[in-house]
Amino acid sequence: MLSKLPLPAIVLVTALAAPPPERPVFTDFRQRVSQFLKLNQGAPRLRVTADKQEIADRHEALARKIRAGRANAKAGDIFTPAIASEFRRIIGAAFQGAQSPNVRKTIRQGEPLQGWQLVVNGNYPEHIPETTIPPTLLRNLPPLPAEVEYRIVGHDFVLLDTRAMLIVDFIAGAVP
Repeated sequence: MLSKLPLPAIVLVTALAAPPPERPVFTDFRQRVSQFLKLNQGAPRLRVTADKQEIADRHEALARKIRAGRANAKAGDIFTPAIASEFRRIIGAAFQGAQSPNVRKTIRQGEPLQGWQLVVNGNYPEHIPETTIPPTLLRNLPPLPAEVEYRIVGHDFVLLDTRAMLIVDFIAGAVP
């Protein structure tokens, strides 16, 4: 008769792949984003509402505060030339190879925007459909805190403050 011995535990040993070393350009980018987010500190916690006017008023109040704190902001303050160059390289690589048609299709699902010019510290146009950033591109970019997002408007790559609906910075012509 077989005794009821416990089955031996199966131990799987896997070598965890070390994440790629942090690129100094991404460290600089994260620091610049963190500095920007300090302008959001002290903003009151907002209650949940469905009132569109109240939501718009909140966005505008926070946007005014940010604009006052970044009165001289311009394109390239966050996406410096070195940072923009690395983002352009990564974005360009996403449009190469077998997955490029899917990447292009994902980005172009929204209606094309005609006659809109992006401005740092400007309002993000509310009538623009949200463009999905393809996962094949997103996984190669630095992750962002919840208060900011990457967006694509036409051929431009945008960093958006989602609480103020404000354009933080952008890279013109980064998307082929």
